[in-house]
Amino acid sequence: MFEPYRVKVVEPLARSSKKRRARVLVEAGYNPFLIPAKHVMIDLISDSGTGAMSADQWATMLRTREDFSGQEAHEEFVATVRALTGFPFVQPVHQGRAAENILFRLLLKPGGRVLANTHFETTRANIEALGCAAVDLWKPDPPFNGNLDLRQLKTVAGKDRSVKLVIMTVTNNIHGGQAVSLDNIVAAHRITKSRGIPLVLDASRFADNAYLIKDYTRSPDPLRTIVRRMFNAADAAYLSGKKDGLANIGGLIGLRDRKLWNRIIKEVIRQESYPTSGGLASRDLAAMTVGLREAIDEDFLRYQISSLRFLAWALKERGVKTYEPVGGHGVVVITTTRRPYAAFALAGRIFLETGIRGGVFGPDLRFALPRRVYTLAHLAYVAEAIGKIYNQPLPRLKLVNRPPSFFNFFARFQEI
Repeated sequence: MFEPYRVKVVEPLARSSKKRRARVLVEAGYNPFLIPAKHVMIDLISDSGTGAMSADQWATMLRTREDFSGQEAHEEFVATVRALTGFPFVQPVHQGRAAENILFRLLLKPGGRVLANTHFETTRANIEALGCAAVDLWKPDPPFNGNLDLRQLKTVAGKDRSVKLVIMTVTNNIHGGQAVSLDNIVAAHRITKSRGIPLVLDASRFADNAYLIKDYTRSPDPLRTIVRRMFNAADAAYLSGKKDGLANIGGLIGLRDRKLWNRIIKEVIRQESYPTSGGLASRDLAAMTVGLREAIDEDFLRYQISSLRFLAWALKERGVKTYEPVGGHGVVVITTTRRPYAAFALAGRIFLETGIRGGVFGPDLRFALPRRVYTLAHLAYVAEAIGKIYNQPLPRLKLVNRPPSFFNFFARFQEI
């Protein structure tokens, strides 16, 4: 296994002293999200918008004209998304959260319920802001540990008329991006269709999910075919182009319903910009177009997923316990103790000793892999460094700031 690309531009790693990092860690309240990135040497806190763009992406950004409406970049974007997904109506937006906000406001009313395999924090927040309930129906089915519980879906959707929407997040964001099987998506759509409930894919990591389907089932089908089958089993989809779009900004909504598309266009011009831009510069729209094409390159995906598996293997070799199977975008490290805030304590200790940053989600510490940024040598160093720290005693933390929402992003702690 080796990187399926040549390095054309390099950027020096940020380096700081342990004394400086100690001060930064205290100022950040032991929350890795609050650490200024300039003090981080290897940053694995998120794969969202942090990937490296290709030479083709940079070239198309320079070639693209900036116009207010009717951009050529929009024409190419729509054609690419239609060919990839099969959705006839495509609306670009500036990122996935904008897509959620716009789509949910048109589909939901107060008192409604939304079912999903799991809701990411911002998805849940967008739903609850509308006076609706977000209900998780997650059922691991190894190796497809991102699946939705079909039995519960049939029961709840059949009895509860307040259910207005079902979301399948692919990959399921839990535990570093667990795969959802194609059978699970198709069966869920069969249930929702019989009850007149739209099934929407949160497809931000659609390429990761398609590759894991192909890998786990040993399917001979081309990746593009599996991707199309996933989208065919949905009434609509939205995604953040900052993940499998391989861009630093962007997103989209794909639809089959012309009436809903016409309503979305009006919301976009009210909230974002002229619909053909979706709130993006033409150059960013063009970069996402190229990124969506590159995202389903099997050599790239094989390397990306293999890199995560290599990191998990190297950690395991050093006695570090990780969640298995490894997800599509991150490796989840399980702390040696379940005492309160242990994941924050471990994240803080790792940053203090090494300058490596991961992100805390729930009780665990996730190391997400930005696409095309770090080499296998970087990941080997990460595993070695974490292995030396993992079994050491951790500081005890007390909570000094409990935010009303988004705990993992804004909580602050002090060392006892």
